[in-house]
Amino acid sequence: MKISDSLNNRYGCDVLFIAAQGNDQHWAMRREFLSPQYTTKWSDIPTVKA
Repeated sequence: MKISDSLNNRYGCDVLFIAAQGNDQHWAMRREFLSPQYTTKWSDIPTVKA
């Protein structure tokens, strides 16, 4: 713990943390670019004739 505390004091808060703490996700999907069609339409699937 002394090493962890000294590294966090030297380089900033939460530079080194225990895995049980987890981490926040700083990213999120950009919903404004989401297609209004939530599923594929049958007419969008190409037809293959053999």
